[in-house]
Amino acid sequence: MAYPQGPPGEDWGGDTPWTGQSQQPPPTGPPPPPQYQPHYQAQYGPGYPQYAKPPQSYLVPAVLVTLFCFLPTGIAAIVFATQTNAKVSAGDWAGAEEASKKAKLWTFISLGVGLFVGVIVLVSSAAGGGY
Repeated sequence: MAYPQGPPGEDWGGDTPWTGQSQQPPPTGPPPPPQYQPHYQAQYGPGYPQYAKPPQSYLVPAVLVTLFCFLPTGIAAIVFATQTNAKVSAGDWAGAEEASKKAKLWTFISLGVGLFVGVIVLVSSAAGGGY
């Protein structure tokens, strides 16, 4: 009868470290220095600072000014805010900083236009005599 792994009781493993049959001589001299293993992974690609904080995306303020202040410029703020996140994940550090600056600019423009229109509406309704 042919056994696929050999006859029962026969050792096919040979001389392995797990069988305890091979012995290595103990090392002589001082132990080698420990190897440094970093616990982080570079997130921004080669050439960029590894501990640098990514630029702020301004996505939440952009959405809020789009809903409550002025829609057209708020949409532009949302577009630049999402570009910031995409460029950081792609490793384009300079592009992410530029998109962050534009998102901040359009967020403040939307806020300013929204507040200006709100003040105009408030003044005109107060001066209208209650009609």
